[in-house]
Amino acid sequence: MVERLLAYAARRENDFVSTRISKGRVNETIRLSRMLRDFGDLRPEIEARFLGVVEWAIRDLGLSAVNLAPLELELVAHGDGAFFSEHIDTATDDPHARSARALTGVYYFHRRPKGFSGGDLRLYAMAPAADGERRFVDLPPGPDTLLLFPSWAPHEVQRVSCPSGAFLDSRFAINCWYRHQWAQ
Repeated sequence: MVERLLAYAARRENDFVSTRISKGRVNETIRLSRMLRDFGDLRPEIEARFLGVVEWAIRDLGLSAVNLAPLELELVAHGDGAFFSEHIDTATDDPHARSARALTGVYYFHRRPKGFSGGDLRLYAMAPAADGERRFVDLPPGPDTLLLFPSWAPHEVQRVSCPSGAFLDSRFAINCWYRHQWAQ
């Protein structure tokens, strides 16, 4: 799958656009990376893989049941200097949405040998430590790795260094948002 995703990214390099934050805005002081939402004929297999882990993730994370809406997916390339400052994933561009992001999945992949450094996911604790210090854990973007966490958990992407500047040396991730659909 990693090789197929890298080949797809290479074919579609010119179709990647600057990533956006809420309301479809580009703000490179908050988020700097490139993304693609079209997965072509890979989408059914990618969706199946993400759907294959949702039940145990919800159970193991102690989340309420999710009435799944269609998955929201994006392929992101983090090249030299890319980052995403602290945020939560509950925002949506659609004010009339009948669903909300409940669970975030991030699938990491990259070329070998790895052409970048950095890009850790910093996941913050919901409450400070007894001494008032902010607690967090840094999770490196391991190859062929999936991380799952509640969409309301504060997190950020640490700055990436990609000395070659080559697109295929980027830190790649598929972001998946499992949305809870409200009854109509």
